[in-house]
Amino acid sequence: MNYSQLREKARASLKGSWLTAITLFVVSTLVFSLPDYLINFNTNPDDFTVRDVISLLISLLLLPMTIGLIWAWVDLSRGKRIGFNHLIEPYQKIFIKSIVVSLLQGLFIFLWSLLLIVPGIIKSFSYMMTFYILRDRPELSPLQAITESRKMMDGHKGEAFVLGLSFIGWLLLGLVTVGIALLWVVPYISVAFAHFYNTIRADYEEKQTI
Repeated sequence: MNYSQLREKARASLKGSWLTAITLFVVSTLVFSLPDYLINFNTNPDDFTVRDVISLLISLLLLPMTIGLIWAWVDLSRGKRIGFNHLIEPYQKIFIKSIVVSLLQGLFIFLWSLLLIVPGIIKSFSYMMTFYILRDRPELSPLQAITESRKMMDGHKGEAFVLGLSFIGWLLLGLVTVGIALLWVVPYISVAFAHFYNTIRADYEEKQTI
């Protein structure tokens, strides 16, 4: 796996689209923070109120947007234009499925983590391509998408880990700049992982035809 090439491809994909990518990231981050805001707004954190129930429901309703943001990175990595329509696309195409697959993915990782931390981390890498796969195969059921991710990541989990590590310096820059640099770093990393998905998907499909 050529990590420098993946990063170079990410920069090339973002060229001319930085403003849109950053805007999508900022808007989605603000929207995702809404449930936390509602919880923190509760003056008595020990008191489970209607506000907490609403916060939980909002969190569930925002899960499709998480998938939509990943779909935007995938499309950008393939030379397509991205916009706010990506954030709502899963609501239109796989609304219930996106919530179910997100919950199942989280449940499986949690159950593996009960054994030991390491198995949980390994499984998180196994399942990390689930949302990406749904971009190309939205007809898959939640379990099928998760299984497809596990198969696709077979032999590539270590590569995904190393790719993530290659951005440590950029993430530290984000911390040093009090999060300001993350406006550029997060889209950069996200598009690099979209290119990673494209690469291992091609390898996976080639093996399927043999």
